[in-house]
Amino acid sequence: MTRTIKTALLALIAILAVVVAVKKFMPAVTAPAENRKVEAEEPAPPGPFDGLGLRYDGHYRCERGSLRYLMRFFPEGRVVMVGGTKDVEATLPDFLIRDTKGDPSIGLHNVMAEVRGDSIFMVTRPLRGEITYRGKVMSPARVHFFRHSHITGADYDMDYDFVSDSARASGQQPS
Repeated sequence: MTRTIKTALLALIAILAVVVAVKKFMPAVTAPAENRKVEAEEPAPPGPFDGLGLRYDGHYRCERGSLRYLMRFFPEGRVVMVGGTKDVEATLPDFLIRDTKGDPSIGLHNVMAEVRGDSIFMVTRPLRGEITYRGKVMSPARVHFFRHSHITGADYDMDYDFVSDSARASGQQPS
């Protein structure tokens, strides 16, 4: 009897080994589309700028004399800002990418903004001190910021106008 049990167990083990091998090397059979359970895609979590009317397909630009200030918003709440002169303005938008490394020595900042109600708040840290920004979206084409330098004590009201990536690519530069 024990010989029969041993033979049966060996046969069972051999059958299981064949089943495992077949499953491993056979292509997976998928159920017909009508029988598959469709997973609903999760919508992206809401970003802090949702509902404010900001555009993400370009940058916002402010002109003060020969100085140019550019900023670009990203849906997750990031703002990349750069400043420069009229002479280098054409190269400034190239810095406005999500993963840019900030470099305060050249006026390049990559910061997270905070939204409270309909206002946007952010802080940049140049080589010394801080500059705070409090802004509001006036329209998809314009944002207004009150900028306060804790370094010099100077305050500025700054209007930034939108420049789309397509306008920039076609050579339509702001005047």
